[in-house]
Amino acid sequence: MQDLRAVLDRLDAAGRLRRIAEPVSPIFDLASVSRFAQLDDTLSHDVLLFERVEGAELPVVANLMVRRENVALALGIEPRDLLAHGVRALERPIPPVRVERAPCQEIVERAPDVDLRTLPICQNSELDGGRYITAGVHITRNPETGARNIGLQRNEVHDADTLGIWMAPTHMRRHYEIVEAQNRPLPVAIVIGVHPAVLIASQFRTAFDEDELPAAGGLLGEPIETVRCVTCDLEVPAHAEIVIEGEVLPGERHPEGPFGEFTRQYGIERPLPVVKVRAITRRRDAMYQNVLSGKSPEHPMIGALGREPSLFRAVHAALPTVTAVHMPLGSGANMHAWISIKKTSEGDAQKVGFAAFAHQDLIKHVIVVDDDIDIFDPFEMDYALATRVHAARDIFVVPRVRAVVLDPAAEEYAVGKGTVDKMIIDATKPHLAPPGSFTMADVPAAALARVAAHRARFFGGA
Repeated sequence: MQDLRAVLDRLDAAGRLRRIAEPVSPIFDLASVSRFAQLDDTLSHDVLLFERVEGAELPVVANLMVRRENVALALGIEPRDLLAHGVRALERPIPPVRVERAPCQEIVERAPDVDLRTLPICQNSELDGGRYITAGVHITRNPETGARNIGLQRNEVHDADTLGIWMAPTHMRRHYEIVEAQNRPLPVAIVIGVHPAVLIASQFRTAFDEDELPAAGGLLGEPIETVRCVTCDLEVPAHAEIVIEGEVLPGERHPEGPFGEFTRQYGIERPLPVVKVRAITRRRDAMYQNVLSGKSPEHPMIGALGREPSLFRAVHAALPTVTAVHMPLGSGANMHAWISIKKTSEGDAQKVGFAAFAHQDLIKHVIVVDDDIDIFDPFEMDYALATRVHAARDIFVVPRVRAVVLDPAAEEYAVGKGTVDKMIIDATKPHLAPPGSFTMADVPAAALARVAAHRARFFGGA
């Protein structure tokens, strides 16, 4: 089950797919309906399929990645197993296999006969500078080694065959820096409408030149089938809905932005590189996918599902008693890391915090708790902060560390210049605390179990 439509079938069977037959404009309307559903108690679990989008023939999938429950359903696992499943995928990758024919190339349009404006590309946030591709998985190769990288970048539509591109300061941008120094373009394939496993894998924080596509196979439990692009030697998921093939041009910049970012604020307009489109390939009955950012939890959710397994591996290597990690959506799944440990010594929290900072630049605040705290429950995290932190003893500040350039708190809000003070909070119990001093008050566990065993006596069929 490697394609988006198989996932939608599974969601439909579970009553989690809602079809929208009312015509909507891709300019704000589609995003507004999606956001309304996210905020409504009766609709927030639904993935939306917009069947009629004005000015386009293709339907649009939205809200696919808003809920952990839906992603787990797509992967055939329980929500509580997402972290462990991601860690296993990183540790047991399954390399992709190449095929000669693929659904994503049933229709092929080559330059000069391409027009991005025929796709239902959406304008989402109120002050966005234009229409943006927000679910585009970008595939490039290291021009020196040939190693593949996949990552999620954003693209503003400039005209029929030109896209802007914001490259996060990760591996793709390094690929571009190498070829731009040689005045050469960087081939790129922008893949839209893939299985959530590919989106999640694009967010794994792997080593430079470590391909993420095998990890996507690990998530699926089978190799991802790939096919060669029609204009370059890049390989893309064969079961994708749409593939935009192009080149990031050297030395060319075009104003891009503003854009509603994961920080819930707007990234500023600035001159950024451009992608010249060489071909658009797609399925005959292709679907487009839109992902909301800004105040929506969808964009952070994709990041959390990919970054948490990578973070767990890194901090577990530093301290083997780490039991779980969580990157909460309120921080954009970027700036906060909550980590639980089985504490064996004072200083364990600091060690884990520094390992987290070293692994992911974007992490700004690390809170470390004992393993009796459920780090996926904000109520319990508040409890740990309230009852186990002595500020003068347990808060550690590291000044002027490199920050994500989109952080509004950064001292210099510009690429390559932003720094912030980072912080570790040790919200664990003292290692040598007297026995029983942190015992939580609750009804007897055995009595609670008896109630559970005889639930019907007390609550009937509820």
